Amino acid sequence: MEIAYFKRHQTEGIYDYYKVFGGDGQTIDGYQEVINFLNPEPIIYVQHNQPYDPKNPDKKFNLTGTWCTYEVGELISKEEYDEAYKKATDNDKFQIM
Repeated sequence: MEIAYFKRHQTEGIYDYYKVFGGDGQTIDGYQEVINFLNPEPIIYVQHNQPYDPKNPDKKFNLTGTWCTYEVGELISKEEYDEAYKKATDNDKFQIM
C-alpha cells in the first residue's frame, strides 16, 4: 500500500501532519494517521475512508477521506513527519484517540 506524508498549515506556524496510506483518489481501504498540534496537548488519531453505503444506512461512514489530504496538504518527507511524531510523543500529555 502506498504511503505519503503531508502537512497542512493551521495557524501562525502550527501544522497538522498526516501519514496517508492508500494513495491519491477515493481508496476504500485508505486511512491516515494525523498529528494535531492545535491543542495544548498534541493529539494523534486515525481517520479511515469509510464511504456511505446506501444498502447499509446504519453502517458507520466517514466523509473525511485521505484524498482531501492530497488536495490541500503540502507533501513532506518521511523524516519531517517522524520529527513531528517525536515532538508530539515527547510531550508527557499527548493524547492518542
